[in-house]
Amino acid sequence: MHLIYLVLTAAILLVNLAALGRLFSRYFADAQLARAAGTLTLLTGLFFIEHFIGLGRLSWVWPLSTLISLPILFSHWKSGGWRSELPFWLSFAYVFAWRFVFPDIDGQSEHLTDLAFVSNYLSGMQLPPIDVWLPAYRFDIYYGFLHYATALMGRVLALDAGRAMNFGFCLTIAFTISLAWSVASHFFTSRWKKGLVIAALLVGGTGVAPLLPVLYGAANSDQAAISQLWANTRFAGLYDQQINTSAGQALFPKAAPISDDAAPRELPLETLSYYIYLGDLHPPLAGFALLFFVLALMIRLENEDKAKPLAFALGASVPLLLAINAWNLPLQGLLVLGWCIYRRAGRQACYLKYLLAGAGCALALLYPFINSYAPNALSAGFALVTAEDHTPLRQGLAVWWPVLLLATLALGQGPKNRLAFWSGAGVLLLLGLMEFVYINDPLSGTYNRFNSTLKWWSWLYPAALLLLGSIVLSSPKRWQQYLAAVPLIAVCAYALPQAQYWYHHPKTSLGQFAGDGWLKNDYVHRAILNHLRVVEKGIVLEGLDGGSYTPASAFALHSGQAAALGWPDHESLWRNQAPFIQAEAGKIRAFYHASLPNADAWLKSQNIRYIVWSRFDQARGPEAFATLRAQLEPHYAWRMLVIENGIEYGVWELRS
Repeated sequence: MHLIYLVLTAAILLVNLAALGRLFSRYFADAQLARAAGTLTLLTGLFFIEHFIGLGRLSWVWPLSTLISLPILFSHWKSGGWRSELPFWLSFAYVFAWRFVFPDIDGQSEHLTDLAFVSNYLSGMQLPPIDVWLPAYRFDIYYGFLHYATALMGRVLALDAGRAMNFGFCLTIAFTISLAWSVASHFFTSRWKKGLVIAALLVGGTGVAPLLPVLYGAANSDQAAISQLWANTRFAGLYDQQINTSAGQALFPKAAPISDDAAPRELPLETLSYYIYLGDLHPPLAGFALLFFVLALMIRLENEDKAKPLAFALGASVPLLLAINAWNLPLQGLLVLGWCIYRRAGRQACYLKYLLAGAGCALALLYPFINSYAPNALSAGFALVTAEDHTPLRQGLAVWWPVLLLATLALGQGPKNRLAFWSGAGVLLLLGLMEFVYINDPLSGTYNRFNSTLKWWSWLYPAALLLLGSIVLSSPKRWQQYLAAVPLIAVCAYALPQAQYWYHHPKTSLGQFAGDGWLKNDYVHRAILNHLRVVEKGIVLEGLDGGSYTPASAFALHSGQAAALGWPDHESLWRNQAPFIQAEAGKIRAFYHASLPNADAWLKSQNIRYIVWSRFDQARGPEAFATLRAQLEPHYAWRMLVIENGIEYGVWELRS
């Protein structure tokens, strides 16, 4: 029954998005571009409006919009127009299969972070919303457009935060891949060529992918498969230090660090396929979609009659990154600037008026967001990369050889093929720039360039695979096509550890699309979660272990409540290391060890309504329970939900 519900929900989503794209097909002849442009237009407009008035729950919308969508699509689909939806539908189905089999939203990676972001926007209050990880404050410290869009979908379809997040994940990647299909379709009609480019993006890894069995052996267990999935993206500076084969150690010998400052630098590059495995609905995902939207617009402008709306959308795409993924704003700005120079050099129009008009409209619509976000944004400037922070040559070549080969082949077509020559040169220039300039954020030492490469390399790599791969595969010279296929096929070796992961990894939460299966599979935690879902809204206190990447706040988020405090390390980073956050985290830890002085006064000051005692808390400090029960008795009623071997689990509730 639950699968039927999910399929029906997906069908409603896809039908409504198809109709929205059909409405915009007048301005964007390509169905993939029209769908993306229509969605971005709708979302940006509502994002602007809700900074003035919250629209609340919107579950009444989908019946009306679906009834309107069906006649819009009927005649078009009857004549075969439904085929233009296949790139979107098939990529959605592929990612949906991943999330259906592995749906957990837990303390791993940024799962709970993203769930908190979606939860912030799910109420439909005026923006910026309350931060459910720090309820006394507004969520005005992060670029949350992707999570706003996901929550908006959840509000329309009456989804909880977990289901909204998993559906939003599928949709974001479907937009990305369908736009990649649009780019590839401009260069050739051959299905195998388009399929190869899409496969390189959807299941492919970095240049390390074909080397994984050589460096780490066969991925014949769950842990080995996971290690290889991570090694592909975190190779330079981390997994290159964990190579366990003699051949691998000969290729990448360890250099003994002279000092801590000379320790290997972690230089990650996260691919789309890695995100699909990971399940994080994080801003770089929306950055991929917007990047491919820009590339599709640029390619269509090569020979498109309806250039004005395309140029307008291209101009709007740059400021949109302020709300989507601000790290990549400089790169996308350089990309559009480079396109203008390319057009001018070829004596072609770059439609400057429409570019500026699009940018101006987007900035105007984003101004309410910028007005609240800018005063709280972390300040970080550009800096030059020092000698010890440069990418090691062998590791750099291992990661980037597919792009370097494709760029060489593109340049080899000569200046007469302007698009190929400029694209190859542009990719190499950007890669060189990233090697000498980085964003000087608060991280240092081993992580000095971590965020810069995480955001910038991960932006350039898929763009280069898509654009250069499509260009060289369309070369009139067959030998160039064959050579271009080599790196695209090679990176698809990353499909092997993905397949091994599917085979070996336990599927204990299969089909639990809300992402809470990892909690509900334990009957104690299921009882606590179900109870918190039916009680009145209030702030939930949960125990803290580490500063981040723990189960802390999971009960609150999965039950639709606010947490007294989420991950303190994350909140501290976003809020400029405000000292009170770590101080509050210390008090929570002391409380759960029954050692917090004046606990009653502190609980009252934090407006705590519910206090969870779960297996996590029992394992951390079993002796604290009896003391806490006595301390809390005057003001909190103990509700025992499960008793196991004489040990009680449940929730303290504020007495009325």
